[in-house]
Amino acid sequence: MRTMTSWAVAGRGALIGTVVGAVEGVIWWHAEGIAIIHLFLMLLVPVPLSAMLAAGLRPPRWWATALAGPLVFALLVQTLNALLPSHSPPELPKAFYALPFVLAGTVGYAAVAWIAAGRRTWRPRIAVAAALSVLVAVILQGRAAIADWHEERAIAGLGLTLLGLDAHAYQANWSAVWRDLDEGDVPDALNMEYEPRGVAGTADVRLVGVMLVPASWGSAQDLCARPSVTQSRQTCRPLPGNRWLRADEHRQFSVTAQREDTLIEVSAPSEAEALTVLADLRPVTAETVAGYR
Repeated sequence: MRTMTSWAVAGRGALIGTVVGAVEGVIWWHAEGIAIIHLFLMLLVPVPLSAMLAAGLRPPRWWATALAGPLVFALLVQTLNALLPSHSPPELPKAFYALPFVLAGTVGYAAVAWIAAGRRTWRPRIAVAAALSVLVAVILQGRAAIADWHEERAIAGLGLTLLGLDAHAYQANWSAVWRDLDEGDVPDALNMEYEPRGVAGTADVRLVGVMLVPASWGSAQDLCARPSVTQSRQTCRPLPGNRWLRADEHRQFSVTAQREDTLIEVSAPSEAEALTVLADLRPVTAETVAGYR
């Protein structure tokens, strides 16, 4: 029997991985939220599918490809996902986020098949395995920094005058960039949540929300009276200085205003606190806000 070349071995491994990655990508595509059935399928499908495909294509030591392939595939999927932004920009379709499955399968299984087929030339195979291991370890170790970098870019891309609260007086709980919200709501916004320092673990925890919206969306009055919030019996009334106050049936107060190119909405448990927080907002950087998460 003619010995299979390294290219042929890697090619068969790549074919196995491409099929596995494509199937996993399709499962992910049809998943809605955190569906348990889809989670189980994504965890269980690669092993039997890899074994079936490897047994059919018969690369050298095909059983090693069938066993090690799913593990390398899972690690590479996590690695590639760590490089992608957590919030899809509008110009990137959903299909773009299914590509890591296909790419991880193609590369991972090709490498595993090629390494498993080695007989005498183990040094280059050990080098490839070590390089992949280091790459995965470095990226997964730095995934928080990568996520912050993506978040910083998304925040800077909103074109806002960034405002936040003094870190000595308030503890930032989280921040998030919202895009393409429901009809009637703002299309692009930066949301942040704070709590006063010194009250954590007590019954008197007064959460404060700050939302920043590009002024091109409308006016402070529009932000106060937008349909997405007025549906729950909320009314807006004007305050001095082109500010607007909204109170809902749960006694949550929101004040809207405009500073330069940014609309602001501050939500707090009382009117006085909302007005105080609005007055206390100071310029911050995108890097600072990205670190709130």
